[in-house]
Amino acid sequence: MLAQARGMRSNDDTGWWNPRVLGILAIVFFCGSAFGAAAMRFYLHNVMDPVGPILVYNGHRMGLSQLDRELNLRDEQKLQVELILDDFAKFYQNIEEQREEVSEHGKQKIMELLDDRQRARFDQLLHAPLKR
Repeated sequence: MLAQARGMRSNDDTGWWNPRVLGILAIVFFCGSAFGAAAMRFYLHNVMDPVGPILVYNGHRMGLSQLDRELNLRDEQKLQVELILDDFAKFYQNIEEQREEVSEHGKQKIMELLDDRQRARFDQLLHAPLKR
């Protein structure tokens, strides 16, 4: 009776289980996922590391193009090396983020111990160019 008072039929197929609603939601979800994946791929491959992933070993920096040029990699080897370098780059980024967090935590602990004059000088030291 309440449905009739609102002008709706009781057998009306409105709501979440309507195939049209589910189809639209599926399309929106798919488009959002595709856009997010494309944006993340663009960001990871073009913004974060424009020269591509590299392997750093004993001070040597080697990228896929150098390894391909020096080792004359076959196509399947090149694909596998690229995957390994991508994994390495992701792992290295995670380590770098953790290192930054640990450094910031240490800085905050030291700042808590210092007086205002010492904090100002410590801040200057942290932002001074590195001497080699």
